[in-house]
Amino acid sequence: MENRIERILITPTEGNDFEKQLMSILRQINAHYTDNDQFILQLSFFIDTSNNTEYIECYRNITRNTDDLLNIKPSTSIIAQAPANGIHISLELILLTNISIGTQVVYKEEVGVPYTLVKSENTSEIYAGGISSKNFNADFSVQVDECYQLMESILTREGLTFADIVRQWNYVEGILSIYEYGEEHIQHYQVLNDVRSKYFAKADFQHGYPAATGIGMDAGGPILEFYAVQSSSAIDIIPIKNPKQVDAYHYSEEVLIGDALEKHHKKTTPKFERAKYCSVNGVRSVFISGTASIQSEKPLGINNTRMQTEITLENIANLISESNLVKMGIENVQDQINYTFIRVYIKDRKDLSVVKEICNAHYGNIPVHYLIADICRDNLLLEIEGVAEIA
Repeated sequence: MENRIERILITPTEGNDFEKQLMSILRQINAHYTDNDQFILQLSFFIDTSNNTEYIECYRNITRNTDDLLNIKPSTSIIAQAPANGIHISLELILLTNISIGTQVVYKEEVGVPYTLVKSENTSEIYAGGISSKNFNADFSVQVDECYQLMESILTREGLTFADIVRQWNYVEGILSIYEYGEEHIQHYQVLNDVRSKYFAKADFQHGYPAATGIGMDAGGPILEFYAVQSSSAIDIIPIKNPKQVDAYHYSEEVLIGDALEKHHKKTTPKFERAKYCSVNGVRSVFISGTASIQSEKPLGINNTRMQTEITLENIANLISESNLVKMGIENVQDQINYTFIRVYIKDRKDLSVVKEICNAHYGNIPVHYLIADICRDNLLLEIEGVAEIA
């Protein structure tokens, strides 16, 4: 028996308002979570809300009802990205099944933020989400710094460092917003890059940076989410590069918008890999970073949704192709590579039908979660991320 990870998309089956749709989702969580050999590792709720007052109300409603339903507190994120099909709320549930002998699941908290620890003979894994400052009135750089401090506290408590993060999500309210910071004009996304670089400088990334997504939200400040694995001789972790894309951490300054957070310092680049391979306890996963219609470092298909979708899918196909994975040093790739979950961020809801048509033809029956979110460049119309497994 080996540990198996299931990623399940849950949408409401009844109800026209937020409250009824939330209760429909909670009933479905209960239906999935019925076996003593199943463990909830993470809950990621996506909600349609336009400001922080609404966000806080929805946040309290979700956490109160989830606590009432479950006798555990797993890692939980509540993300202000509207489901693209017009519903008020959706959920991604990460479930551990077929648990191996000797594996333990422990639910823990750090400064009131729940996270899930999976311990086995070979390693420890952390699923952590909902990492935010909760102080929406503070300067945005202070909020992001508080998030990274909390992330560091969780990692340190479990004996890990930033270098052990395999996959990270950076949700950014108003990701393209620019505000005055002294004499500087700072973009929210560049704040994220500068603060992330400061904290990542504390670690030695021998196995490359995490796979990551930096994506917009309508409310909620900055929210961080991550999956980390303790390195050992039994764990295989390999960064994956895209032959048609410049590594994001080698971008030129011309693609970075606004001023640096610290005066007289250069703007720092996004610190992530295009994908990350991770083999843990027999499960061989490829975590695909947020990918857009960029080749080299330039956007392609400006104002053309169909072209951007097709180029994005081409980028992902090149990234996880057998030839590219072998080139990156991943062995036994002649086995089948299967997508297990796909998430698609769309900037404008009017583009949903085109994007969905192309993605459904490409991915077939793979679960695809469509969300409305601003992308980190104003000329990009969509971004796609996902998880694949090598059988």
